[in-house]
Amino acid sequence: MVAVRLLVAVVSLLALLVSPISAADDTPPPAAAAPMAVPVTDDPASADVERYHLQSNEWVNLHQRLMYEARFADAPPPDGISGADLTAWNTAVEEYKSWLGPRRSPIVDQELIAVNRALSETKPGSHGAHAPRGLPEAAAKVLEKARPLYDRAQWARDDAANRFWIATAVPLLRSAAAELIAAHEKAYGFPFPKTIRVDVVSYGWEFGAYTVGDGNAVHAVIQSTDAGSQGYAALEALMHEPSHGIVEADSGAIGADLARAAADLHVKPPYNLWLALLFYTSGELTRRALAERGVATYTPVIQIGMFDRQFKGFREVFDQHWRAWLDGKETREEAMRAIVQATSKPAP
Repeated sequence: MVAVRLLVAVVSLLALLVSPISAADDTPPPAAAAPMAVPVTDDPASADVERYHLQSNEWVNLHQRLMYEARFADAPPPDGISGADLTAWNTAVEEYKSWLGPRRSPIVDQELIAVNRALSETKPGSHGAHAPRGLPEAAAKVLEKARPLYDRAQWARDDAANRFWIATAVPLLRSAAAELIAAHEKAYGFPFPKTIRVDVVSYGWEFGAYTVGDGNAVHAVIQSTDAGSQGYAALEALMHEPSHGIVEADSGAIGADLARAAADLHVKPPYNLWLALLFYTSGELTRRALAERGVATYTPVIQIGMFDRQFKGFREVFDQHWRAWLDGKETREEAMRAIVQATSKPAP
C-alpha cells in the first residue's frame, strides 16, 4: 500500500513538471475526485491456533446473511445496493426464504448443517462463481445468483470486519487457549473438542453465534459485528461456543450432573440451568485468565444483564457454589447438588 501511494505521488509530481502552465495563470487546477472508500486490510482471512481454525469465507457469509434476512424482519439488505440490484437481491432473499422454510434452524437441521459445512470447506477461488457441488439445487441457485450482488455491494466491508476480528482473537488464543481448555476440561470433567472450526461472519443467526458438532469436532459461527463477542469477549466466545459440543441439557458435561442431582433430590431443574452454567463457566474462567494477564476490568457476558433476564435468580448460588468448585473448595457433585436444590421446584 505504501509503495502504491509513493508511485501515485511520483507520477503526480512528474505531471506537474511537464505541464505547460503559464506563469500569468495562477489559478489552481481543479481538485481530483476523491476515490471511492473501499475497506483495505492486511489482516489474514484465516488462522490456525492450537486446535482452532478461524476463517472469513465469502460463501459462508453470503449463506448466513441470506438466512438471516429470510428469517428475521429486522435484517437490512447490503449497504451499497440499490435499484435493479436491490430488486434482484430481494428476490434472492424470498427464494431463500422458501427453501429455508418457517421453522428450520441451522443449529439442528441436518441439511442446513451440511450446507454450511460444505460452504465452509470451500477454498477461495476453487469454484469461481459456482457454489460447491452437492448443495441442494434450490440453495445453490440462489447463492450463485446473489454472489455477484454481494461482491459489489457488501463483501469487502464484511470481510474487513471479519479479518479484524480474527486479528484480534488470534493473539488472545495464542496466549490463553491451552490454559483455558485445560481449565474447562477440569471444570466439566470432559475433554474439550479436539477440532474447532470457526467461521467469522457478518450475521450469526438469532443470537450472533451458534455451534454444531460433538465432543470430537465442532463447527462454530461467530458474528464479528456483535458487541458481545468483540475485544476480550472474543476469547470468551471462543471458549463458550466449543463447549456446546460437550455440554448438553440432560447428558454430557453439566447435563449429566444436573440429571443425577435432580433424581436424588426429586426435583425438576429450570430448563435453562445447564445453559446458564455453560455461560458462567466460560465467562468466569476467561475472566480469571485475563486477570492473570493484567486485565482487571473484564466483565463476563452473563453479567451484562443476563442474570436480570433469562437467568434471573441464579447468580448468588453460582457465585457461592460453582465458584467454590472452580476454586477447589467443593466437589463438583456438592456444588451441583446445592445449585439444583436452590433453583429447582419439586418434580411432578
